[in-house]
Amino acid sequence: MAIGRSEDIAPETVVHRIGGGNVANLRLSTLDEKLTPPGISVLLGGTPQEAVTQMRQAFPRSRKWRRTAHTVGTTAAVALRQAGFEIVPDPTTRFPNHARLIHPDGVVGFTDANLERLTQTFRDTRGTNHEIVC
Repeated sequence: MAIGRSEDIAPETVVHRIGGGNVANLRLSTLDEKLTPPGISVLLGGTPQEAVTQMRQAFPRSRKWRRTAHTVGTTAAVALRQAGFEIVPDPTTRFPNHARLIHPDGVVGFTDANLERLTQTFRDTRGTNHEIVC
């Protein structure tokens, strides 16, 4: 599937980052750096619980998703944009609501200062296998 345009994501769209909205979880991995454009995976819409459920259903044998506690960082597309980042649709066969969080300057835009500003837009929720709570 092809990556979409940022205009395709409305400002009020809810955005979830599995693992939370902390700086360490928002950094680019070496694989993320090689993407065109470089960026990190997020899920659009729904609730934090629904995002975790999607991951568990897509990867039922993964030990990572059998752990008892999970954190999900949640924000809105408008807040990401106000922090200097952009979000583009990047649907996959497992995740039609998958998107990529990118920076207009590419890899060099993922500086500590920019990530600190970005982390302020997220609200983390934590929970167990059965529920995510604020």
